[in-house]
Amino acid sequence: MSPLLHSLWRSLPHSAPGDPWGTIVEICLHLGAHRTGTTSAQIMLKRQAGALWDKGLAYLGPERTRTGLMAGLLKNPNTMLPSDVKLGTRSCGRMRMEFARFAHEGCSQVLISEENVMGTMKQNIAFSKPYPQAAARLARFAPAFEGHDLRIGLCIRSYEAHWTSQLAFRIQMGAAVPDASELDRFTTQPRRWRTVIGDIRRAFPQAEIFVWTFEEWLGNQASPLNALMGREVIDAPLGFARRFNASMGRRDLHALALERGDRSGAARIDPTRGRYAPFDRNQTEKMQGDYRDDLTWLTTGADGHVTYISPTEGTFGGLDMTKGSHHDRQKRGVAHAR
Repeated sequence: MSPLLHSLWRSLPHSAPGDPWGTIVEICLHLGAHRTGTTSAQIMLKRQAGALWDKGLAYLGPERTRTGLMAGLLKNPNTMLPSDVKLGTRSCGRMRMEFARFAHEGCSQVLISEENVMGTMKQNIAFSKPYPQAAARLARFAPAFEGHDLRIGLCIRSYEAHWTSQLAFRIQMGAAVPDASELDRFTTQPRRWRTVIGDIRRAFPQAEIFVWTFEEWLGNQASPLNALMGREVIDAPLGFARRFNASMGRRDLHALALERGDRSGAARIDPTRGRYAPFDRNQTEKMQGDYRDDLTWLTTGADGHVTYISPTEGTFGGLDMTKGSHHDRQKRGVAHAR
């Protein structure tokens, strides 16, 4: 067989061994978001990759997505060159070939976890908005997922905590300490998680969308990911409460700003207090109210287009959603299906 014919053959979905009807691999896309325990989840998944494969699940994390698999697809849409567009098209083909290989080798599902698909923390902070380029970025992936059943997962977090965590992390990476006017822009901008979810829906109108909160599932990433998969395939390892990529506290951020010679920025961080908390009371209350509005929308059906995953006393999609949760004593929510 010629190399060209071989490539075309590999790009087609094939029957899984022992399945006379054939198997088109299902794609489960975990979009993050940033600062919602995504790195911890990815480390957990990487450690279980072999066991997941034995259960018919192929896992693709940053060690694959950022080393060529998604080349040209993760770039800023505003700075893309024609060569980047061409590279992205080739990457979509490469992903389809990989999905076909997984199906041929007996996998029924592929779980992709990559929080930079919708955008980066740097761009979020630059625009003072959550994932302002999500629609354009997601649209570039459509050819890769065409013909596959698609389930999309998104973890959200209260705005004041989410922005604080992103700002602290960016300061660690060299960004300046934000001043009062910059902080106010994060508070007053109109874009919400509901808007981001709308961008996901428009990019993938046939996809099932699952949303859960960082607060309800803190330290237990396995359960909502199992709900995303529709089966209990991922184990929640004991003693896996360690936080990866945690933000620095006030004292360390203050010292870092001084070390860089940013005295005005350091003055905006009180090193004698606990965790970094740049927003004032009014800003915090505003963002918490916005988040409550998002949760109300989600828990009342999200216009019939989203499945909201929350710990319950019963089951969700046949899964015990209380297993492994350390929030059993909290007031229970419900999972609202489409």
